[in-house]
Amino acid sequence: MIENCTLTKIYSFSAAHRLHNDKFTDEMNKEIFGKCNNPNGHGHDYYLELTVSGEVSSDTGMIINLEDLDVVVHKVIDELDHKRLDVEIEYFTKIRASGENIAKYLWDKLEGLIPSPAYLYHVRLWETSENFFDYRGGQ
Repeated sequence: MIENCTLTKIYSFSAAHRLHNDKFTDEMNKEIFGKCNNPNGHGHDYYLELTVSGEVSSDTGMIINLEDLDVVVHKVIDELDHKRLDVEIEYFTKIRASGENIAKYLWDKLEGLIPSPAYLYHVRLWETSENFFDYRGGQ
């Protein structure tokens, strides 16, 4: 019998953001953030790979019921879906909506919501088909 196992599920949402720092000049913002500094923002179809870990239940043979996991994850990502993050989500009006910060935000929101005995193990946020961001808690 497996004592501990991980499960990874992929979710998707679409959102827009603008990378900009008011401390920088317009020229610096364009140099640092490039097309991501578009004043009207730009969007992504994000893919979230969410990994949970835990003991495999001898009663169900599972770490977690996938339907229960879906409910929890959708509570978080549905709030971001089709939003301009840096304008409509309070957290990102104060913290730059970079891929790194979005991955951390997702971790922070989801960590306490995963039904025990499973626990959040890893978050991978795909921003494009060529780049992703990994986050694992306070490491």
